[in-house]
Amino acid sequence: MTIDLERRVTAPDFTTDPLGYFVWHLETHPDMYRQFRQTADAYRAGDPARRLSADMICHVLRWQSVVHAGDDLFQVNNNLTALYARLYKNERPDARISTRPSMLDALLPDERDRLAAAFAPLKEVKEDA
Repeated sequence: MTIDLERRVTAPDFTTDPLGYFVWHLETHPDMYRQFRQTADAYRAGDPARRLSADMICHVLRWQSVVHAGDDLFQVNNNLTALYARLYKNERPDARISTRPSMLDALLPDERDRLAAAFAPLKEVKEDA
């Protein structure tokens, strides 16, 4: 019996299709953003006005978990920092999270719609009290 240990890449290449990569990531690894949101919320719990760094949260995720897909060459990487910062700011408009200029800022309306559709299932649903 031969065991195939070759790792596979199913993600679009970020350098040639960054939007495709972001959409693939949100659809394939939804728990990663959920963990980002949970970690950021925990960091802000004591002081909601505290400044937050998406880069710091991504480093915490790297440290705390081995987040990967079984047969995929994928990990928490710096390509996700700008995306996570903007998604979190979208959900938590009061969050003091800094963003640097990114290709995400220049998306065309149809590209924004594609990204929003991939993010929609991840949006936190708050129940009325």
